[in-house]
Amino acid sequence: MDLAGALGLRNRELVAFVGAGGKKTAMAHLVDVARRRDLSVGYTTTTHTPPPADLPLVVAEAGELPAALGTAPSPVAFASQRVSDPERAAQKVRGFEAGVLDDLFESARFDWLLVKADGARRREFKAPGRDEPVIPRSATQVLAVASVRAIGESVAAPTVHRPERVAAIAGIDVGDVLTTEVAGRVLASDEGGLKGVPSGSTVTPLINKADTHSQRDRARDAIREALARSDRLDRGLVTSFERDYCEVVEPS
Repeated sequence: MDLAGALGLRNRELVAFVGAGGKKTAMAHLVDVARRRDLSVGYTTTTHTPPPADLPLVVAEAGELPAALGTAPSPVAFASQRVSDPERAAQKVRGFEAGVLDDLFESARFDWLLVKADGARRREFKAPGRDEPVIPRSATQVLAVASVRAIGESVAAPTVHRPERVAAIAGIDVGDVLTTEVAGRVLASDEGGLKGVPSGSTVTPLINKADTHSQRDRARDAIREALARSDRLDRGLVTSFERDYCEVVEPS
């Protein structure tokens, strides 16, 4: 699998991850790629997240962050504080305002800065809430992530996070089936996968967990639906991190 190659990542990137169904897995994959390329990489968030178990963690408030990271190894995860009594995880950390990460990226402390820019409560598909996502303005790449396992299921919990927002964007009712058309419509919407994406960022829809041939067919159909609906999108990705699979999908 070559996610970095499919995205065309260069040696200086701020990559933001939004959506559901594979953000942290994609981030972990790029951490491994950065190690192989001998690039320095930072892993953080603008929301809350469980810290990655296999990375050292620096916890520092924004004003102390440059000094705290000064002697830290790479790759490294960093956050502003620990979250007391976290839900759905043994531990969570709180991240930073987007401007803090813009400043850090511009300082060239890291070659790659990977930022989880919203949450999904471990569900397979979502649309952002009113205050989501929080994407740094200097993001060079934004990945709008979804899981193919949501396709064919009801637009409802526990598969979908904020099903009422998904339904409103797609023009359907909560409880209706999440079809490939619905998935593509949400991914391509300015209130869905494109919400909050800076004008200078390259945005790529990524449909993950496509482990089988039939799942890959559904994921391709959803990606092509998204590509047909927005001029911001010139390609999408179908992935299975479990199967080491990454396919670039271009407009028909």
